[in-house]
Parts: sequence; structure tokens; C-alpha cells
Amino acid sequence: MTHTTRVLASVGVFATAALVITGCSTDAGNGGDGEKNDTLRYMSYWTEGEPTSDIMKEAFDAFTEETGIKVDVTWQGRDLPTVLTPLLTSSTPTVDMVDFGCAGVGSSLVATGKAADLSSVLGEEVPGEGKTVEETLAADALATGQFDGTTYCLPFEMTSNFDIWYNAAAHPEWADGAPTTWSEFMDLVGETGKGSVALDGTIQPYASAWYINLAVSAAGKGGLLEAAQDKTGKAFEAPEFLAAAEAAAELQATGAFTDGFAASKFPAIQQKWANNDAALILNGSWLPAEVAPYAAEGFEYSSFPFPALEDGDIQPMQIDTIGFSAIEGAAGVDNAKKFMAFFLQKGYQEKIGQIAVPARTDATVIDSLTSVQEALANPDVVKIAANDGYSSAIPGWGPEVFEPLTQKLVLGELAPKDFISQLVQKQKEWYDLQG
Repeated sequence: MTHTTRVLASVGVFATAALVITGCSTDAGNGGDGEKNDTLRYMSYWTEGEPTSDIMKEAFDAFTEETGIKVDVTWQGRDLPTVLTPLLTSSTPTVDMVDFGCAGVGSSLVATGKAADLSSVLGEEVPGEGKTVEETLAADALATGQFDGTTYCLPFEMTSNFDIWYNAAAHPEWADGAPTTWSEFMDLVGETGKGSVALDGTIQPYASAWYINLAVSAAGKGGLLEAAQDKTGKAFEAPEFLAAAEAAAELQATGAFTDGFAASKFPAIQQKWANNDAALILNGSWLPAEVAPYAAEGFEYSSFPFPALEDGDIQPMQIDTIGFSAIEGAAGVDNAKKFMAFFLQKGYQEKIGQIAVPARTDATVIDSLTSVQEALANPDVVKIAANDGYSSAIPGWGPEVFEPLTQKLVLGELAPKDFISQLVQKQKEWYDLQG
């Protein structure tokens, strides 16, 4: 399974699974019998043989050698939430720890009382380093696993979901002269010519990302989420949301998208980009790994943050994380916490940096991700939750109401004013059906 599928699924799948987790009570603590537990039962979102699972296996062996705690791992893969759900209905959970997208933990494990509080791990020392877990982690990454001030997911890997990517070998001038506003970006698009922006428009989240970033830029961090929670839908009548829609519509109207954008079969369009048939693409930090097998020789991956809609608006950067959660009431919670601190050693984070962006601020990354890491460290770029948090806060609203309309807007099938009016109407109807 590709990184694309992984990231697009990570927010919503756990949230959906939460709907069928029952409210059975569990006994708090590390088993409750006072006996020493020398096992950690771990169910993973990865499958055996993936690069991340290889790193984890190395860490498991070292952890067992150092602590005597044996890791009993199940490489469950992407159907982890479905398999995990029935295991959590028992008063004696048979799983101690899982890894998954932190964004989905709040509306699933936390909401159902199945997530153990990991706050104590933040003050634990990373073995052999003289630093605490909290001191080593990027604050923006850590925040993705905190709900109502409590840590329930401890991130070890980050993704930046939608930045503007380009070939630095072809356009070295963009490294220091990237556009920071939408008007500057559209000027750049005009300079590179018609068809210069790659878009796999049949992938709904890819099309929607254009509007989401523009709306969050104008409305501010959390502004889109707040509008999405308005049961009347009228919050979207605010001028900033229409302005974002008008900007998003410019791309198709000016011929910016490459040929075939509205009827492509993934990954055809990103293949065009990787072969220099398009200069720009809005995509995530998983992109270099996906296109590497067919990229043009000498292609140098680089990206710049999404531009602000207007001067004074924010430059948003959607981030997501994958991390560890422990199951409340499971016998091996304390062992899970020990492994979390162990795995955040710089050596393992450096290995993560060869395939993704590590959650530690001091770990290096592969050359294709240096621009992402630099943007993550840039305080002028405002980090927001994936989709401004609506996917985890309001499961169902995005795919059932918002994203089909934003896709039509970006593809030129819906005018900006019609987009707003239909969004207001459909959002009210959707909430009325929820009861």
C-alpha cells in the first residue's frame, strides 16, 4: 500500500471503528495483580517487510536485550482498526500498544475510554541521552497526540500533507524565491505556462486540498473546523470562504492544470510531474518515495509551503503524525510506555528520517525531505491538523458533504457562489439527519 493511501486513511478509519467499540469498563493500571509483567503485546499498523517495520524489529530486539521485556508483535497492517475493535470490548484487553495516525485517536480510543494517559512518558529520559521525551519531540508533532491537554498518542513520524512540490534541478530559483501569497503563486504559474500544475483530480482529497488550504489561510487555524461544526451551515457565508473559493477556481479557469487532470487514473498525473511534464504539484511528504521508480534522471525533490491567500493571512501547513497509543486497562501499559521512550532514541529517529520525517527536532532526513523539515521548523508557517481537524472531529462530514463539493469547485464543475450556497444547504441537511 502506498504512502498516499496510508495518510488519507489514517485520520478517518480509526474514527469510524470507534463507532462499534462498546463502553465496557476496564481495570486501570498495569494488570492490577502486582506481578511483574515481562511481555509487551503490540499490534502494528505496518506489515512485515515494510521499511518502518524493519526499523521496529531492530528496536524490539534491542529493547528485549536491555530490559528483558519480550515484544509479542502482530503485523496487522492497514486493517488494524477493524481487527482491534472487538479486542477492546473485553474488560481484559489482549493488546497493550498500537501505532496509528494520532489524529484519529481522539475520536476513537480517547472518546471510548480505551486510551491510556501517556503524560508521564513526556518526563521520562530517552535512554542514554540525558534528555526527556518532551525535550526531544517537535512541539507541533506532540500536539497532534494531545486531547484536552492530555497526551494519548506519542508521535514518532510526521507527514506534511499538502505542500507545493517541484524539481529543484529545473527551478533552483524557487528555493529562495518561492511565492508566499496566492497572487505571487498565480504569477509563477503563469510564467511556467498552461498545464504546469499537476493534479490527480479523480482523487477527491487531492482536489479538495486546494480549497482547504486557501480557506484555512483566510479563516485562520481552526476556522474551517469551526465553520464545519455550524449546524446551520451559514458560517460558510463569511466572505473569507467565498474568497478562497474564487481563488481555487482560478486554477482551472486559467488552464493551470495539466491535460487529463479531471479524468486521470492514479498515479498517471504525478508520473507526468515526475517526468517534468508539469512543474508543480500539491502533494505530501510521501510523494518522493512514490514517484522515485519512474522519476526523470537527476530529478531533485523540493517543496515550499502553501502560500497565504492575502498578505496578513497565514501560510498553512497540514501535518499528520503516526505514533504509539497504549490501551487503558491492559496488562502491559507500563511496558508500552518504556518502549515508547526507547524508540525515540536519536538512532532510531535517524533511521525513520531515511523514509519519512521523524518527530524529533534534531534528527536528519533524506535529501528529498529537507525542504519539508525546514518548513516544519519555520515559525512563520502555521502548522494545522490535517484538514484543519474536521476529519477526526466530525467523521462523515468531509466525504459526505464537503469534499464532493470542493472537488467540483476545483475541477471547474461548480462556480464559487454556487459552491457556497450548496455547501450551506447540504451542511444543514446533513446535520438535520444526524438528529
